[in-house]
Amino acid sequence: MSNPKSRLQPQIRAQKQLLLFSIVILLFCSFIGAVITVHPLYLEQFVEHPALVGLIAAISSFAGLTFSLPIGTLSDREGRKPMLIVSFGLVSVVLLAFFINTRLYPLILLQIAFGVFMAPIWVVGEAFIKDISPTERRGEFRSFFGTFANAGLLIGPLIGGFLAGAFGIRSPYLFAAILLVVPLNLILVFGMKDGHSNTNKNQAVMDFLPVLKEFLQQRELKLLALCTVSLYFWYAARWIFGPLFLHDLGYSPYIIGVWLAVSVLPFLLFQIPIGKLSDKIGKSRIMCLGFLISAVSLIPLGFMSSISSLLATIFIVSIGTAFIEPLIEARVTDIVPKERYGAYSGIFEFTKTLGLTLGPVGSAIFVYSFGISYSFIPAVVLFFILTAALFLYKKPF
Repeated sequence: MSNPKSRLQPQIRAQKQLLLFSIVILLFCSFIGAVITVHPLYLEQFVEHPALVGLIAAISSFAGLTFSLPIGTLSDREGRKPMLIVSFGLVSVVLLAFFINTRLYPLILLQIAFGVFMAPIWVVGEAFIKDISPTERRGEFRSFFGTFANAGLLIGPLIGGFLAGAFGIRSPYLFAAILLVVPLNLILVFGMKDGHSNTNKNQAVMDFLPVLKEFLQQRELKLLALCTVSLYFWYAARWIFGPLFLHDLGYSPYIIGVWLAVSVLPFLLFQIPIGKLSDKIGKSRIMCLGFLISAVSLIPLGFMSSISSLLATIFIVSIGTAFIEPLIEARVTDIVPKERYGAYSGIFEFTKTLGLTLGPVGSAIFVYSFGISYSFIPAVVLFFILTAALFLYKKPF
């Protein structure tokens, strides 16, 4: 008869690794959240029209597209932890350079570097969570991780808004550059085990092109990829044109930080219970409901001016996205083989980065043509399309 304690040990180890890595992501997102809160206002100093901010912001996402696909496969071969440690250090250097820079052309190079060095953090992070997630608790584990990430994205804007108001628009870059490396890498080096270290790398790892071919043959994975593009299209519009829209209305950096923090709050409230619920009743119906909530509530967002209505509306929009984001990753984990988690994390990071690239560009076209109030309309259209696609594919209700 097997010892019950020995059966529980793998689960306990997985939970400890989940907690440690979630703390790493909480800190990372807090520091990065402080920066991206003011980044559109920082970029606006270099250009004359708000639409150009979207185009410059898209450069970093476009640069990340090139690296997202091979990074996942590379992490399957080399392990997750070394790539994370290097990426944290390089991102810190880029943030320090942002703090120092005062010219447009170096800014473009920094945008490229930022996109390239950020990509491994998200790709490898998602792969690590897939590695340690028990089969029957994938929705719960991804939601737990997502809750910590979004807690950082709630704390970060509050910090960034305060620092920008008190010490200037560049101060969050210095804050993040100083704090990014040491605490995160100490936890990684001394606390975390590489979740991929037990995989047979010589037999389990496939070349990337066969994995891509396998992905293109699966209809549900392609639909989930489209959902990811749409979701991150909206995220880009929110983080780039949201601050510009509020700034145009006359609100301070601190109020902008509060608005962005409220946009993340539903993820803290709903991700974990939604993840547990999805493991019981299915993921598709919850995602369909989430897209519907977000699409309907997004319509009036750009045409409001009072801070109370702006806060209430962004909160409702984010309730919908909190239903969607963790369940996409959890469903992907259900479908793909364990030995290719890294490769598929790279594919889905590519779709995220594609959304982050298309979001600023698509929204910039509307801003240039119709004004800043119309920056959120393209996301509305995509959300309605995805709601219809999910309903027709699964008929969840």
